[in-house]
Amino acid sequence: MSPQLINGQTRIVGIFGDPITHTRSPVMQNAAFCACNLPYVYIPFLVKSTDLSRAVQSIRALNLAGVNITVPHKERIVRYLDTLSDEAKLCRSVNTVVNRQGKLFGENTDGRGFLLSLKERDIALHQQEVVLIGAGGSARSILVSLIRANCARITIVNRTQAHARALVRSYRSLGKTQLEALSLDALQEPSLLKNKSLIVNCTSVGLQGQNFFPLAYESTSHECLFYDLLYRPEFTPFLQKARRARRPVLDGRRMLLYQGALAFSLWTGVPAPLEKMGQALNRGLRHRSNFR
Repeated sequence: MSPQLINGQTRIVGIFGDPITHTRSPVMQNAAFCACNLPYVYIPFLVKSTDLSRAVQSIRALNLAGVNITVPHKERIVRYLDTLSDEAKLCRSVNTVVNRQGKLFGENTDGRGFLLSLKERDIALHQQEVVLIGAGGSARSILVSLIRANCARITIVNRTQAHARALVRSYRSLGKTQLEALSLDALQEPSLLKNKSLIVNCTSVGLQGQNFFPLAYESTSHECLFYDLLYRPEFTPFLQKARRARRPVLDGRRMLLYQGALAFSLWTGVPAPLEKMGQALNRGLRHRSNFR
């Protein structure tokens, strides 16, 4: 929807986060609204952690149609919503809010977006071994999806090992997947990575180009996929090092596309125009240097 067509019938959606200037969701979602000729506009909102409760109240007060939620609010926003989907309850994390006549419904589309991005690459997870780096809201969503995909073993590696252990306690009974928690130092151990088929970065390390944690890349098999939920035109340091080790890599833009398409349909009730959204996202990536 072009700005000159904004009027009293326009519905507003957006994204709450901090930082927020790097987000590509507005480009993607506004292209989708335009393609479907829907009276919606998508706006980024810088929301500090101390202002989150008031920002959530503003969804009702301003009659926003809904919002996406990104770092650092995915877990904390749960307490301010009226109802949650089963997925959001299980993940204890929300990335999409829908305003249903003043009642705020929380959903999590991250895990499904992640699995769809792997499915289009014909990557099978059944009985595979995975390393998950991080223990925040995004890691919860990915962990739940990996367990449901019947992975054989998932090792959660985190700077604060206690947080990784908490995830193991929360989700070890969800399926038959074996879970373990280790500290970041374990990434340097060849024995940890030897039989893994997927290494997933769920942290924000690399968003601004900072070096990634030391990791024994060449100890993995040549088929091991390195997946970063972040994305940059030149790849994150995590993926750059994996490419130098001649391992396959995948960044977060396809996950962003699929989770965004699911959110689009939640707000509008209309199937998302995936091709148009993907084209808009890729155009945006060619013109900016840092994205999430």
